Amino acid sequence: MLIVATTADLESDRLSALHTLRILDTPPEERFDRLTRIAVAVFDTAISTVTLIDEDRQWHKACLGVDSREDDRAVSFCSVAIEKPRPLIVPDATQDPRFADNRLVTGPPHIRFYAGIPLTTATGFRVGTLCVIDTKPRAFGDEELALLHDLARIAEDELNHKELSAALAAWRESEQRFRAVFHESAIGMTMVDADGRLVEANLAFAAMVDIQPDELRGLPVSAITHPAERDNDDVGQLFAGQIDRLRRERRYVRPDGTWFWGALTASMLRDREGRPDVAIGMIEDITERKEVERLKDELVSVVGHELRTPLTSIRGSLGLLEAGIAGELPQEATDMVAIARQNTERLSRLVDETLDLERLQAGRVELEVRGVTALELLQSTAQVVQHVADDAGVELLWEAPADLQLHVDPDRIVQALVNLVGNAIKFSPPGGSVRTIVKAHGSEVLISVRDEGRGIPLDQLEAVFERFRQVDASDHREKGGTGLGLPITRAIVEQHAGRIWAESEPGAGSTFRITLPLPLAKPPIAVYDRRAPRREALARAARRLGRRVTTFADPDALAEADGFALVLVAGAGIEDLDPGLPVVRVEGEDEDLDAAVAEALR
Repeated sequence: MLIVATTADLESDRLSALHTLRILDTPPEERFDRLTRIAVAVFDTAISTVTLIDEDRQWHKACLGVDSREDDRAVSFCSVAIEKPRPLIVPDATQDPRFADNRLVTGPPHIRFYAGIPLTTATGFRVGTLCVIDTKPRAFGDEELALLHDLARIAEDELNHKELSAALAAWRESEQRFRAVFHESAIGMTMVDADGRLVEANLAFAAMVDIQPDELRGLPVSAITHPAERDNDDVGQLFAGQIDRLRRERRYVRPDGTWFWGALTASMLRDREGRPDVAIGMIEDITERKEVERLKDELVSVVGHELRTPLTSIRGSLGLLEAGIAGELPQEATDMVAIARQNTERLSRLVDETLDLERLQAGRVELEVRGVTALELLQSTAQVVQHVADDAGVELLWEAPADLQLHVDPDRIVQALVNLVGNAIKFSPPGGSVRTIVKAHGSEVLISVRDEGRGIPLDQLEAVFERFRQVDASDHREKGGTGLGLPITRAIVEQHAGRIWAESEPGAGSTFRITLPLPLAKPPIAVYDRRAPRREALARAARRLGRRVTTFADPDALAEADGFALVLVAGAGIEDLDPGLPVVRVEGEDEDLDAAVAEALR
């Protein structure tokens, strides 16, 4: 939103700058008095003043040819002069409609000629003038104006001398505090310029990347970024004003080839004119946390698989009992069996969604990517959630261009949209509406799902994407659900090289937004390998680099396909491929695979 300062706001700031000078109502000082004496002598005028314009008065810090040191602002020529940065020249006040009826013109001191140069504070506010005044009309040539300018600049320097000294001392103290925090912080900190080069890095970050701070200065950030993530121009988006701050997890590379996970938070520092200066980032080493998460995911996977088989058996047995296969049950027993079956089904859904999330986050879900229109995605989503909305009394609104084409896994994107729209329905009041909008946004597709619910607190906007996280503990009991819908949605979006986030104000509803890359610039590639895990790993690495990928397990099917810029192969089955195909062999272990794929795609 553009905020326009009002005249009252500007005047309030100007008066604040004037009062900061602490010069109003102070005794005469020779450093200003001499300027008025010089002006009267040089320009042969009757009067010269150094005048400051207060809220409702003009006050002369120095005056020659005038008895009173202050007067009403309403009759002040100098008050008019500070309205604009240019000099105010009035050759004959009796002929100027702005001043002809002024009592200083019609009565003493009978002003006819006026020339005033605005005086500006170090912060840019016009607070007064150096002026010369005469009792007879006269012209004022360019040479005279230049001399008056010179005297005004001297007055301005004197006026700002104390303010500049105080401001400089405060700035130095502030800079010392900032540098102490920056350099002594236990968290890695960096400053990056608009070209993506490190301006400064503290000791903590230098230790993380194993490079001395003085060697980091001037180094491109890309030089210490994992190859798979070098295409993400996050800093460029900060400088362009596309985002206000940045939060993401990324990998940093050391000179010996090892790498670590870092949680990066970055924001923009601006200069006094509001222009982007440097991006300042805070980086925390989260490699250990990532390893714990990996072990936890493996545990969840093992436990989930072990639970699935007995749960299926229990659910089936309860269903048979409820259907009367063992004979008719008493009503109380029937109710208890129904409750047990419903809870078993809920537990089965929890296990299924937990395993689904674990597969997505581990990259073990192979996307079936194809071309699909935005309207088709919305229609498929509506078929799933419409009856839920009808039961809740919530209206569903859908908007998308008819010709907007995406290159995604339709089933997975519909799954993500069903999760978002389903959540929006649950938290919307009866009679409310949920609006889903899809539109092109530069090189991306922007999908927005907006509800009219109670909203999400600002400190929870990121936390809602965590497993089993509820904004309110009572939501689990009242609204149901497993608490895994949003984490699954984020995993689906990120596997498509997209991004998801939430926007909300408590009491004003919530909006969840997804961006997905449009299938524009880079040609598609094929991935082939006889080993399914290796084939999927190659495909994931290529998709993380923003490439459209089709996987093949059959060399004959690959030979018949066309339109691929190249074929990535890990090795197994490379001898089966048609020699005419643009095959690139990719070698590397799992931890090095992203870098190897990035190199192959150069």
